[in-house]
Amino acid sequence: MWAATIGYLSTRGHVQAPVLTAWLEPDKLAHAAAYLVLSALLFPLLRAASFSGALAFAGAFVLSSAYGAVLEWVQYWYFPDRFFEVPDIIANISGSLLGCLLASWFFSRKQQ
Repeated sequence: MWAATIGYLSTRGHVQAPVLTAWLEPDKLAHAAAYLVLSALLFPLLRAASFSGALAFAGAFVLSSAYGAVLEWVQYWYFPDRFFEVPDIIANISGSLLGCLLASWFFSRKQQ
């Protein structure tokens, strides 16, 4: 459901927000937060499917990061009022990594 929500919001038409700074604008923080949640939700699903901690971490990170990159590409090719932005991909990847780190940390604490 969360991935579908991200997909909907990523392809919805909107007016481009003015750029304040390349890395601290609210749009980049929203990207990072969305992919933090996505990867944090994927990690326990992969663990529950009997993946090792490292494999669940890698899987959640790659899946959520790749999903973000693919959605940027989809925006570029199929939605004329949306844009392909490398800083968005970097924010997606950063959020994915942080989500995996947090989920891994919580999961390990829960196991203790």
